[in-house]
Amino acid sequence: MTDFVIKRVETIGPVRLYLGDCLEIMPTLERSDLCVTDHPYPLTSGGCTNQVMGGLFAQSNYDNSGKLMDMVGWHESGGPIYRALKDDADCYVMSNDKNIFAAHAGFTGAGFQFHNLLVWDKVRATRNRWYMKNLEFTLYLWKGAADKRGINDCGSKQSFQLNAKRTSGHPTEKPVALMAHYIENSSQPGDVVLDPFMGSGTTMLACIETGRRGVGIELDPKWFDVACERAHRALELVQ
Repeated sequence: MTDFVIKRVETIGPVRLYLGDCLEIMPTLERSDLCVTDHPYPLTSGGCTNQVMGGLFAQSNYDNSGKLMDMVGWHESGGPIYRALKDDADCYVMSNDKNIFAAHAGFTGAGFQFHNLLVWDKVRATRNRWYMKNLEFTLYLWKGAADKRGINDCGSKQSFQLNAKRTSGHPTEKPVALMAHYIENSSQPGDVVLDPFMGSGTTMLACIETGRRGVGIELDPKWFDVACERAHRALELVQ
């Protein structure tokens, strides 16, 4: 491993956080038991250019030009994530409605099999001329023989409803409870959960809360620092 690949590493309780490019870092790591990630994807105006990206988006450096950040394409990331997981592993990849088909093609093209399309009902809605948007989607995928074991709570439904309060300032922050729901259904305590697009660290917080080990990778130093701070606070709460 070189300084170019890994710019910084922080171990906080059961989670290890890497600052750098996930495509460079993942091949250097031991393989994980599960992937739970909110993959970056382009955002469009939804026909309401001066309104749809209000609130936290309007207060951040993110614009509404159809590109949220330097994009890692679905086909570009599917293979590296597939290889970063153990032979029998589940994978949860979040997307919005406009990207779900490209996400499916990219990850199944890399070798993943498709289990189910899951839905997060955010309750609150984003303004849009063609129906207000209150849903985000998750591809529930697997590799190897992971399809034979099923989820841990077979009473879980496709939809997960939660009007979660944002706490980190990240414009695409996801609820800890949602990530914990996926983690608890597709892993056991002590398993290693990979999030190659860590953002503000929500998946790592869910690992801390559920007794899993986490590996998070983030390219942006600002959000890496936020993730470290949140992980420290979460660890204090469980000790």
